[in-house]
Amino acid sequence: MAARIIAQLLVTGGTVVFRAAAQAYRQAIINGKKAGVHEGTAQAFRSKKMDLVEAYNILGVSENTPWPEVVKKFDHLYGVNERLGSFYLQSKIYRAKERLEMELPEDVRAEMKTKEEASASAASQMEEEKKTSTGE
Repeated sequence: MAARIIAQLLVTGGTVVFRAAAQAYRQAIINGKKAGVHEGTAQAFRSKKMDLVEAYNILGVSENTPWPEVVKKFDHLYGVNERLGSFYLQSKIYRAKERLEMELPEDVRAEMKTKEEASASAASQMEEEKKTSTGE
């Protein structure tokens, strides 16, 4: 007898919770529509691409800022967030720089890539020399 009462209470309680959750979800959709949030806006939030204006705002530069200044600003902000441990902000800063790089002309991007490769090879060469000089 007691088991039957407990089972009825559980079923009734589950039904009440489920109905309340469904009603809250419906109300959230209605409130979203009233606030002007619709499927197109929701899709924009799920988009993986960063807006160009957002990239400028994150790095604190304008469209007239020369590229070396943008890189300098990126290095500063990225380094600060690396030390303070905010991975989210660090990734936003990285994506902002990446987005601004997409706006650069192709010849400038090719030149940057060549410089990065030369810098990476020089760094690895210095590391090798360091290892051989210490006897590792």
